[in-house]
Amino acid sequence: MEKLTENKVSSIEERQRAQFALQAATTRLESVRAELAFAQAQLARSEVQLDLLTIRAPRDGTILQVNVRAGEYASVNPNADPLILLGQVSRFQLRADVDEDNAHRVRPDCKAVAFIKGRRDHPIVLGFVRIEPYIVPKKSLTGESSERVDTRVLQIIFRFDQPDIPVYVGQQMDVFLDAAGGK
Repeated sequence: MEKLTENKVSSIEERQRAQFALQAATTRLESVRAELAFAQAQLARSEVQLDLLTIRAPRDGTILQVNVRAGEYASVNPNADPLILLGQVSRFQLRADVDEDNAHRVRPDCKAVAFIKGRRDHPIVLGFVRIEPYIVPKKSLTGESSERVDTRVLQIIFRFDQPDIPVYVGQQMDVFLDAAGGK
């Protein structure tokens, strides 16, 4: 436009209009760039908020129970039931309670076999994991008339793989220990 104005092909007014249009377009471009930068910042902020509000499992596993629904208040009370119960279902652990009167007979690495209640035809061989050396009050009461409610128990942890028959997390089992010897 400037060369056309110098050669007297276009008027000064046309050149000024073109310059004003260029300035307006440049200003609009800068405004759009600023809006783009603002939108990118908003997106990054939203991603951070979403990341903060996303619950992630500390390890791989299967969700065993969900005690909270969308819209419910999530209590932070440590004594309340967990909101989500996560566990591994390919390899199980079993906690056996041994009455404190028989605790002296238990040895590390003792052989053990478990049966699902009511299924004596499928023994499940258990692998010893550890003994929790602190004797605690018994929590799972059977309701038998001969059972003492003030009983304390020694807890032994065993492991086993998923057997041929279905076994579920939390299922009660009968455990028999060989108190005579180890493996």
